[in-house]
Amino acid sequence: MFIDLEHRWRCTTSEAMHALAKQLGLAPPPLAYDWHYAVADPTRIEGFVAAYENLSLSDDEKFTLMEVILNSVIDAADETILESHLWENILLLIENNIALHIYSVWYYSSVKQENIEDAWCIAQWMRKILMRHQENFAQPM
Repeated sequence: MFIDLEHRWRCTTSEAMHALAKQLGLAPPPLAYDWHYAVADPTRIEGFVAAYENLSLSDDEKFTLMEVILNSVIDAADETILESHLWENILLLIENNIALHIYSVWYYSSVKQENIEDAWCIAQWMRKILMRHQENFAQPM
């Protein structure tokens, strides 16, 4: 059902984290690689989305900011965000930039979890996007 897209692995970069910290008033990144988890903030999702849409960002900055956005949604642990126009907009941003975000889509789809209840709260939406696009990013045989 799902194609393994581990080969599309991508991670945040130090340069992108520092640039976003400066532009968005976030804590500067520590040496740890999970900065995008640490700065996730459910109260700032709208602002993060506006920054993604309106700032002139590099691909690395967009990728990193989307990681912050997705982790903020996960941290919200609030079903109302997942039923909002804001969430629909986030999903549209991902779809419109699918080549940039396909690894995140695959990762947050929790494809190794058979029971969706054991997966990330955003997995069901990520799986729908993944199903539409995974063939385009599969490793050639």
